[in-house]
Amino acid sequence: MIIRGFIESAGRAFLVALLMGFAVSAHAQSPLLNELHTIAAVSQPVPAEHSFDVTLAGKYTITLADVGATQQPTPLPLTAVSLAVTSNGQLVGKPLTAAGSLTIDATVGTYVVHVVGILGAAGSGDIGIQVTDSTGAVVSTFSDSLAPPPITLPPNEAALNDSFTVSTDGTYTVTLTDLSLPQPLTTLTAIITTDTGQIITNPPLTAAGTLSVSLQHGVNYRIFAAGLADSTVNAGLFSANVVASSDGTIAYSRVVSVGQSPAPASVTLMPGSYTLTLTDLKLPAALTTAVGLVVANGLPVTRLNAPGTSAAFTAVAATYQVYVAATTPNSGSYALSLGVAGSAPALTTARIVTAAGATGATGYAFDVPPVQTAGNYSFTTTDFAFPTRVVSLGGAVVQNGAAVGTPLTAPGTQTVPLVAGPATLLIFVQPGTSGSLFGTTLTTSDGSSSLFETTQGVGDLFSVRQVAVTTAASYAVNVADLGFPASLGSLAVIVTRGSTQVGAIFGGGAFAFDATPGNYLVNFVAVPGTSQQPPDYQAGTYSLNITTGPSAKLQADSTSIANGGIVKLTWKSQNATACTASGGWTGTQLLNGSFTSPALTQNTTFTLTCTGNGVNAVSTVNVTVASAPSGGSSSGGGGGGSLDLTTLLLLGVAALIASQRVRRGSIL
Repeated sequence: MIIRGFIESAGRAFLVALLMGFAVSAHAQSPLLNELHTIAAVSQPVPAEHSFDVTLAGKYTITLADVGATQQPTPLPLTAVSLAVTSNGQLVGKPLTAAGSLTIDATVGTYVVHVVGILGAAGSGDIGIQVTDSTGAVVSTFSDSLAPPPITLPPNEAALNDSFTVSTDGTYTVTLTDLSLPQPLTTLTAIITTDTGQIITNPPLTAAGTLSVSLQHGVNYRIFAAGLADSTVNAGLFSANVVASSDGTIAYSRVVSVGQSPAPASVTLMPGSYTLTLTDLKLPAALTTAVGLVVANGLPVTRLNAPGTSAAFTAVAATYQVYVAATTPNSGSYALSLGVAGSAPALTTARIVTAAGATGATGYAFDVPPVQTAGNYSFTTTDFAFPTRVVSLGGAVVQNGAAVGTPLTAPGTQTVPLVAGPATLLIFVQPGTSGSLFGTTLTTSDGSSSLFETTQGVGDLFSVRQVAVTTAASYAVNVADLGFPASLGSLAVIVTRGSTQVGAIFGGGAFAFDATPGNYLVNFVAVPGTSQQPPDYQAGTYSLNITTGPSAKLQADSTSIANGGIVKLTWKSQNATACTASGGWTGTQLLNGSFTSPALTQNTTFTLTCTGNGVNAVSTVNVTVASAPSGGSSSGGGGGGSLDLTTLLLLGVAALIASQRVRRGSIL
């Protein structure tokens, strides 16, 4: 029954891709990120999105058909359906609120059709979309099915649905193995068929074991297998192998995790004698149980039933997988190491264990690139308070099976002495009520070089995009809620680099940030809202765009002048659409130009603001004006105002002439 249910539901699975999301090398006028997407609550049908290109400007008609409504003999109409067209991050025309046609005035470019719907009681959800130009010629056609997200298996069940071929005709041994991690499965079964549905394993395997089958070269075979774990454990592990009976050639091999069993760590070993070491790090608390297993070609090699070191095993040149199953009341962690005694480990890492339903902190493990030079490094965790502050945040650096230094129990920085080799960052975080964002970095002690940097959202519907900046520049981030079919419940974006926030916005708008070459993370939360009136699609559409922002550079031929002097201003801008003067000058200015000021009698600040891509670039010049003379004079013994340099020079010359006359008179 498990296999039958899996086969019947396999055809319903489909992949929903984010449209128009891409990252490219940054340069003028090329988007760093350009994304436009309709999202829906998990209980709602997944929105349909299709794009089409307009190569000739004009009127275009988009027709939406509810295919299920015309189905015979029993119509299966949608309860509600809406369609919108977008381009360049904006809605084009008025959205359709039912099946019908929408005509738009289109310019040359790419357009995206977004469709949301609510299924009728009988299901269906099939729709058709057609785009025609002003002559009625068909430009594009699309068909889709609005359906709920793919059905997931119960938490204690896993299924295998795979294909394989064999290189030669002959007898093959099919082996189904219960790897008993952490304990045996309650149900395990497998069957092999051809693509045409002919059953090869008759009767099928209904428990761990082996059987022989005849297989032919050139035939496509499918293997279906399913495992069910005890519902109190919700974890298990099994493997399926198909091996040639004549020479042991492996035709197929696969290991399947059931329920909460973690993903394995893989390593390629060279021939030798190896041991597995499993350590309870007791961070933030001790584990209850921990079991380790090394697997090769789907078969167990060595096993640990508790933390410690395994007996040695002989490895051949092959890829091995290491599985660990551990339990804890809330959160815990472990380290594992696989290697030859006296040599650097072939595999060393650390992982977090979090109990299902745990009310405290959850954990994240980040493997960093191997440390090249031993020395002191800085380990930092940062709470970005986005959209809400964390309740708690701590972490540790793990190397060679142990935590290095004193673990952090709050956001901050710690100096850790590391040796050359792999390291893992363990982060324990409890998010705020609306989700939180944290960052972590590992850098050299002086901060001049970064080994690892990332940000991570937890506790809400976070999405992260990494963008690569190759040219230092100012970048503009524009975020908008397009209001189709209704406004989003929340929309927020924050751009980070390592543990540094470079900009953020809530609810839509724009901001600019100055970037140097490197990787930046665009973290955002987009949560569908609830309509105030029927139909309640519980869906929304957002646009997220990052482009090169404007720059402005204003200069003066002098920044210090005499009273009554003038200055000549020159300026240049890039990626700007308009520039405006303020301060010591006013009005709209050219994008590049020059300006001569009037006579200045006091210190003056000249400001140029250039606008582009929704943000501003501001450049200022401060001009200092020398103090003006008082204009006073004096006679007799009364004093006077201060004398300027020119007056002093004239007085000096007059005194020199007078003294020469006196000298001549005395001689004569």
